[in-house]
Amino acid sequence: YTREFFENLGAPQGPSETSLVDNYEIKTFTKYIPNKDPTMKNFIEHKLGGGRPVPQKQFLENDRRVLKFYVHSDQPYIMHYYLADDTIEIREVNYANSGKDPFPLLLKRQKLPKKFNLGQPGQSVAGEYVKPDEIRYGEQLEVFGRKFYIQGCDPFTQNFFREKYGYDFPLGTVEQPKHREQSNIVIPPYNGFGDEVDSLGYVYRLIPKPPKKDYFKWMDNQSYIRFQAKLNTNIIEDVDRRFIITYYLHDDTLLVYEPQQRNSGIVEGKFLEKGKYKNVMRNNEYVTPLDLFVGSNVVINGFSFNIFNCDDFTKKWYESNFGTHSVEGLREQIQTLNQTK
Repeated sequence: YTREFFENLGAPQGPSETSLVDNYEIKTFTKYIPNKDPTMKNFIEHKLGGGRPVPQKQFLENDRRVLKFYVHSDQPYIMHYYLADDTIEIREVNYANSGKDPFPLLLKRQKLPKKFNLGQPGQSVAGEYVKPDEIRYGEQLEVFGRKFYIQGCDPFTQNFFREKYGYDFPLGTVEQPKHREQSNIVIPPYNGFGDEVDSLGYVYRLIPKPPKKDYFKWMDNQSYIRFQAKLNTNIIEDVDRRFIITYYLHDDTLLVYEPQQRNSGIVEGKFLEKGKYKNVMRNNEYVTPLDLFVGSNVVINGFSFNIFNCDDFTKKWYESNFGTHSVEGLREQIQTLNQTK
């Protein structure tokens, strides 16, 4: 319209000219549209643990179906191949008393690439991961630079290879360690400190456990039996000494107490601490109520005692459990048994 207007006035215009290019304006107002690289996108998704999802059909058909291989590197391992998502994990084989920490996983469950060096971005694709048909008996499998030798599989894996690939995969087992010959444990003699049962805990275990107590015996026998005793000795100062032996039925411990006697020159108090003591006259077995009948002799901690009396409760307790409370009564029972025979 403008060109026609000037031509009607008799002043035609010249040809059109292009405007000057402003680089700043082009850089500021032009919108940059990046070119999408599908290869890079696929690489980043796989690097972050994503990528193309496993088809639902593969998951439904192979869920909880796991191939088990017995492999060996510097020690035996177990390798699991999960058919649901084509992932692999490698577990250590732990034995009792192996001295190793129970660290279960050597390789966390993941897809195993064929090459340890992934290379440049975009060069790692899903097709370069290990598949079941690439695992063969007797061959080695490289796992991130470490070589594992395939030594067998379990029956399920054998049937899977036979049905799908027509390959007879040999069976394998976990190599059991050789049995160690146990050395004879030499029990050191009791040194007299603490309880002997507690001391034996350090012999059989590196970290000892406290000895278990009989709870029902503790609750049902909250009583004790007491005896009067004297020393079997020829020493003049000890002939007239008297002692009270208290036997606690709930934990089989005993306490020896020396009561006060006028003009004896000996201070009253505990003669032996409460604890378990052995009777050397009976194969070093712990003292029991069978050793404490009236009229019997018992050696406690190297001291020989003669029991000559007991209290009324002790008499009733012995008569209800053994029929008598004295050695003479036991002899009479033995004689009557021999006569009846």
